[in-house]
Formats: sequence, structure tokens, C-alpha cells
Amino acid sequence: MLVTAPFAGPVSFPLLVAKVLSKVNFELKNSCDTNEIGDVVLDSITNVAKLKLKGYRIVAGVFVKMYSLIGNKNSEVIYTIRQGTLADYNARVYAKLTNKKEVVNTTPEDALKRAEEGKLALVGIEVKLGELFEDEMMKLNHFVPQCVIYSKTYPTEVIEAYEEGIRLMRERPEESALIISSASKYYSLQVMKNIIHVYNHRLTTKGDDLSKSIELYSLVKPEVKDLEIY
Repeated sequence: MLVTAPFAGPVSFPLLVAKVLSKVNFELKNSCDTNEIGDVVLDSITNVAKLKLKGYRIVAGVFVKMYSLIGNKNSEVIYTIRQGTLADYNARVYAKLTNKKEVVNTTPEDALKRAEEGKLALVGIEVKLGELFEDEMMKLNHFVPQCVIYSKTYPTEVIEAYEEGIRLMRERPEESALIISSASKYYSLQVMKNIIHVYNHRLTTKGDDLSKSIELYSLVKPEVKDLEIY
């Protein structure tokens, strides 16, 4: 069985850790480096919607805290990173829920600069750890899985490995930080050590959680509405 996931994305972290510190028999490849589509795909719900894969369904969702809101939440403009990223879709969801006028795509550095000038920025916690976007979504009663496990069949082995990886990240954070930073080619070891405790991954297979995620993200990416739940 081939599993693909972006190693620079937090959705992959529990599997990266489980692959090294536990026993898993499936093959795990970095979707940032390959065009192969796995039998099981882990990614943001907006990215899997782009794939339009026949026969695949969402088998689980992942709650994870990976974005910061920096600056003035009363600002009518939100600055975030490039268009089409999960950060971008999250900014657009938040703008709709809070009646903001505009989302502006820019660099992380410029987004932080705009926040200092009285605007609002949404960036990854690796850029700056501030008020968690996901905590704000909880207050708005819209905290849903941002990432999913997408598969042709029910991947019991992957689900079990994911849960094991979550446990290992909590119990062995130093080792986990090293594994993730080495595999991701994005996070430095020190940055990962500083933020690994924040993510708080949680897996859900509840249909209600998955339906709410589809409903919310289809507001900003209509193709999400076509995703099916296992």
C-alpha cells in the first residue's frame, strides 16, 4: 500500500514519527516530491478536492492547530500567504464568517509587517506563534478538521499508525521533532522543538465532523462539496 502526504504539512507528522519509531508496513512518500497518487492520500481538504479522484472517499479528518492570527482582529483586511494554500482558504473562511472585506495574498514577512501596522495576518505557527486561528474558530463554533485521510478502501493500518504517531509525538517530543524536521526539509529542528507541543493532532472518523468540514470549506472552494465520506 502506498500512502502519500506532504512532509512539510502537519497532517503528515504523526505518520512520519510512526514510520521511524513504530512498525508500519506501508510505503510512505512525500507528495511534495512525487506526482504519484497514493492508495491513501493525506492532505488538506481543499487539496484533495483538487485531485478529483474516482473511488476515493474521506475516511477520517484531522484536527490540528497550525495557524496563528496576528494583529488586529477588527481589521477589515486579512493578509496571508500565497493563493491556493490552506492558509489562504482559512483566511477566506474567516473573512466570510466575520464579514471582512478583503483577503490579500503576500509573503509571510509582509503579512507580519501589515499586522504590526494595525491589520490582521494569518500565518503558520512556524512563522510566528500568536493567537491560534483554531482557537478562534472554536469560539465561532466552526472548529472542523482542516485535513483528511482520503482512500479507496478503509485503511485500518494507516488509521492505527496515525493514532500511534500522535501518541509518540506527545510522549517523545524531542525525538519526534528531529524526525519531522529531517523529513520535512522545511522546519529547522529548533523551530520544531518550539512548536511541536502546539499542534495537538486529533483524529476523527465521525461523519458529523467530516460533514461540517465539507460544508465549511465548500464556502470558499466549491469542489469540496463533491467529496464523499466513507
